[in-house]
Amino acid sequence: MKAYSLDLRQKIVEAYHQGGISQRKLARQFGVAASFVQKLLKQARETGNLAPKVRTQQTPTKLNDPQLEILRQLVGENNDATLEELRQLLHERTQVLISVSTTDRMLRQKLNITVKKTLYPSLKASDRVQQARVEFRASVADLAAKNLVFIDEAGVNLAVVRLMARSEKGKPARGSQPSRRGQNVSMVAALGFEQVVGRVNLLGSTDALSFEAFMTQRVIPKLWKGACVILDNCSIHRRLELEPWV
Repeated sequence: MKAYSLDLRQKIVEAYHQGGISQRKLARQFGVAASFVQKLLKQARETGNLAPKVRTQQTPTKLNDPQLEILRQLVGENNDATLEELRQLLHERTQVLISVSTTDRMLRQKLNITVKKTLYPSLKASDRVQQARVEFRASVADLAAKNLVFIDEAGVNLAVVRLMARSEKGKPARGSQPSRRGQNVSMVAALGFEQVVGRVNLLGSTDALSFEAFMTQRVIPKLWKGACVILDNCSIHRRLELEPWV
């Protein structure tokens, strides 16, 4: 926060010495805190100098380097812990107790740690899935990257709106949103090493019939000798009817 000017400080002290006004009323008159008036008058009595104090050294950080490293380790071990939980864990490990706000500041400013989380199905970490991944990597290890064609789908709802906006401080940022849920749009694409082999946009969800039509009409006619099509385990990808076409 910027210090009050010397001119304002002199006016406050002069108004007080003229008498007939309390420190609290003086604070209201000049739009400052009563505690500031009290400290200013004390400074004037003791030093005769009204200039703001100049900080000669930076306030030391609440945690030293070893303690910050311990905090980093605690986040790695408990990455979804709350700030309250992290400060308690830090206290147990270092006997240093800091506030919740200081914990947040240490994470953001000193350790550059932000809040984020990516969720995945618990089965993804199972031995069966991990073994299947190893086997899949081995099966495609000898394939040339230029021959790989990846196929996947994505979707969006037409009623989606941006959830954040900007406005001046103290003023709300307003925006409208559709009263009813909009229509879904599905996007399907086949991506090769150098180009998009085929793509299509569909109203509604992608089902087995529309996916088969996409494959037989937009993708398979453009494949070349040695091309390898890679799909995930979505149920519409496992149709036996696709095998004769590929």
